[in-house]
Amino acid sequence: MRVNECESMQGAGGDPWSSAWERAARGPVAVVDCREEIPCNPCEEACARGAIKVGEDICASPRFDPGLCDGCGRCVTLCPGMAVFLLDRSHGKGVARVTVPYEMGGELLEGGEAWAMDEDGNALGTAEIVKVKRTGGRTGTLLVTVEVPEGWALKVRGVRDRLISLEAPEETDAEQRERDYHLCRCEEINVSDVRGQAGWFNSLRALRRYSRAGLGYCQGRFCQDLLRRELAQTLHAGEGEVGAFKVRPPVRPVKLGRLGGEDA
Repeated sequence: MRVNECESMQGAGGDPWSSAWERAARGPVAVVDCREEIPCNPCEEACARGAIKVGEDICASPRFDPGLCDGCGRCVTLCPGMAVFLLDRSHGKGVARVTVPYEMGGELLEGGEAWAMDEDGNALGTAEIVKVKRTGGRTGTLLVTVEVPEGWALKVRGVRDRLISLEAPEETDAEQRERDYHLCRCEEINVSDVRGQAGWFNSLRALRRYSRAGLGYCQGRFCQDLLRRELAQTLHAGEGEVGAFKVRPPVRPVKLGRLGGEDA
């Protein structure tokens, strides 16, 4: 059972999720959201109190008893599918604390902010980071605890560093926004190189001879259209006015001996 409004979890007896919701009012408790029937049981092995059971059928969905859980978080750390999180509603005031595994880049610090993410990777909103715990040495999984409104408590499945940036970029002019890139990959000639030289020539063939753009292995098969468009824009001319150059075989250098029939 997965509901949109956390309040409706209260009083719904018998369901592990509603039992976990009620148990979370006393402190951290695991919530197991495993939906894949695959051979996997690290959560069962992680729980010293026997709160999680998979049984002999290793492909079965884990069964969870919130009443046996002490909120240690080992199952959260060891679940390879990141399908377990901790829920803590003991602080009241309409907020809940959710602990999730974090293995992404970026530095998360206690007292900072992170994006709280749902199961589809969408941002629910910003959340305060109240605790960061590293497990398994320097390269281990981080357990990140964030404080969120109770209405998000069962929706949070992960966090993301705000600096990685779901935030809107600052406005820049068009020249700054455009990334430099290779116009001619064979000769590794960038668009900025061509723009710096294009104003000196009035034909594509002249630009080619000077810059070597189009003289690589492909002989302009891939870059000629881009070069023509760039030169025409620089000269404020039509693409047909700047001409074209011939694409000559072979595409790759071939020894004269091979052309003469010698055994390679």
